[in-house]
Amino acid sequence: MSERDRRSVALAAGLGLALMLAVIVAAAGIRLETGIPGLRIVHRVTASLEVLVVLWLGWMAWRRRAVQLAIALTALLSVVGIVGGQSPPREIAAINLAGGLALAAVFAWMLGKSGSEPDFRCISATAMGNRALTPIFLLLAVQLGLGAWLSIVERYSVALPIHGLLAVALTAALIWIARARAVFLALALAAPIAGFTALHFEYSAAAALAHVAAAALLLASTAHALGRAA
Repeated sequence: MSERDRRSVALAAGLGLALMLAVIVAAAGIRLETGIPGLRIVHRVTASLEVLVVLWLGWMAWRRRAVQLAIALTALLSVVGIVGGQSPPREIAAINLAGGLALAAVFAWMLGKSGSEPDFRCISATAMGNRALTPIFLLLAVQLGLGAWLSIVERYSVALPIHGLLAVALTAALIWIARARAVFLALALAAPIAGFTALHFEYSAAAALAHVAAAALLLASTAHALGRAA
């Protein structure tokens, strides 16, 4: 792939990531009934633009597996959105949120992979950090999927303590391998703190929204670093 094509793919992946983060936060704001005006419009516009970005990526690099995965996830989310409508069942909403997070991770990985030289923007480039990236990312993906299911379908199920314990373990691991990166440290701490606040305080819509945003950014940052290391 030429340098020009690499830059074009990086631009498309960056746009896709930004749009998906906006979609995820807007969807969370709608579900939490925050009362913020224009969220549905933001959600629809950004989701539509993301489809255009995926089509652009498919036109430029349709042979790449990451692009094929992005196309498949976009198709899945489109079908789920059509089936669910404006008031989707809880299971559909959970699938939609998990799929959106997965698509954001794919865009972030592609953005990291398109870099000319591997380095860690958010995670310290140590040998242990490099080896820990893949299991940390997989655990983080499981944690976010579990969080999506708990927040929408079974908020107070028996899986909630597991979610909390895994959050503590992941936070400790992320802090250890990212101890030199202030932004990543802030995200690793903000996500569980906001989640705890949203769970235990009465007027917690703002904390829940912050939890979703921090968790999505944390997943994207880890996927970006993983792409850089690949």
